[in-house]
Amino acid sequence: MRSSLRLGKVFGIPIDLHVTFILFIAFLGTVYAFHGGAKAALAGVSFILALFLSVTLHELAHSLVARGFGVKVSRILLLPIGGLSQMEEMPEQPTREFLIAVAGPATSVLLGLALGIVSLLLYGRTATLQATVTGGLFIPNLARVNLLLAIFNLLPGFPMDGGRIFRAALARGMPFGRATAIAASVGRVFAIGLGLIGLFSNIWLTFIAVFIYFGAGAEASRVRLKTAFHDVPVSRVMATAFQTLNPDDRLSLAVEHVYHGFQEDFPVMMDNELVGVLMKQDLIAALHEFGPGALVGRVMRKEFTTVTVGQTLEQVYAAIQACGCSSMPVLDAGRIVGLVTLEALGRYLVFAGAGQPANRA
Repeated sequence: MRSSLRLGKVFGIPIDLHVTFILFIAFLGTVYAFHGGAKAALAGVSFILALFLSVTLHELAHSLVARGFGVKVSRILLLPIGGLSQMEEMPEQPTREFLIAVAGPATSVLLGLALGIVSLLLYGRTATLQATVTGGLFIPNLARVNLLLAIFNLLPGFPMDGGRIFRAALARGMPFGRATAIAASVGRVFAIGLGLIGLFSNIWLTFIAVFIYFGAGAEASRVRLKTAFHDVPVSRVMATAFQTLNPDDRLSLAVEHVYHGFQEDFPVMMDNELVGVLMKQDLIAALHEFGPGALVGRVMRKEFTTVTVGQTLEQVYAAIQACGCSSMPVLDAGRIVGLVTLEALGRYLVFAGAGQPANRA
């Protein structure tokens, strides 16, 4: 079951709605109807939808600026706690990250000011200035919420916009990895404080705080991994002594190789040509379904991804993540020369973090 619904595309960028958002709207509509009837429910739900249209424009601004710098934007995801622009990778150049991060709050400010001007023209100064988030006129309220959205996002809760701006400022005077570590630590402290405030005032602040806390940790880990893998050739960690299988071999032979060694994934060769790969998960599933006498060629993956001996661990890790594999064959001039595994990448991180060179598997 899909966890999100595709609403459409804007400038080629998919806009997805998480299914929990639908439950959120249904819950709010029920609450509004219980307290004020159908009219109150319609007004309340309409305002929430207008707010999330503003959030979509906020995220779209991030995405368009990022795309202008060559960053691939996979989608914008709308959640009950806000929006999320999902990008392949944030640029490490401080100026670019600053411009991408500030684009969202700037858009929210412009929306708030534009709606404020409309409110002044329609309702006058008093009604506009007396707007609240939970009551009063629609347009003045929406203007105020957009301004509050901009202010909230500028707080230093990495990986929120303010946290990214903070990291960009730090990265001007120190390595990107160090700047990320500091910004993530500040973001976690901010999240703890926000969560405590939310426990005594608004539970949604606590949900946002949890998102910020774990998001900061995930971003710090991603950058730490990227820094460790940068410019390290795959030949540094690939296994050069490995077992291969033939399509006519039986699964029982693969099981014997697993029992007597450390290898769990196998390149499949025929006439010295790589024709498939047998992954651990596929082997286990096939043993249950077909038994150990089944042929490797029946269950091997005939469509697979490879890497070349000249690629870096950073590129290899991205390729493994993209294909959902636990290992990948390494080719040199079309000939298989090694096998790189997630386990080997993890081992490299352990030894590199300890300041020791990582030996080949």
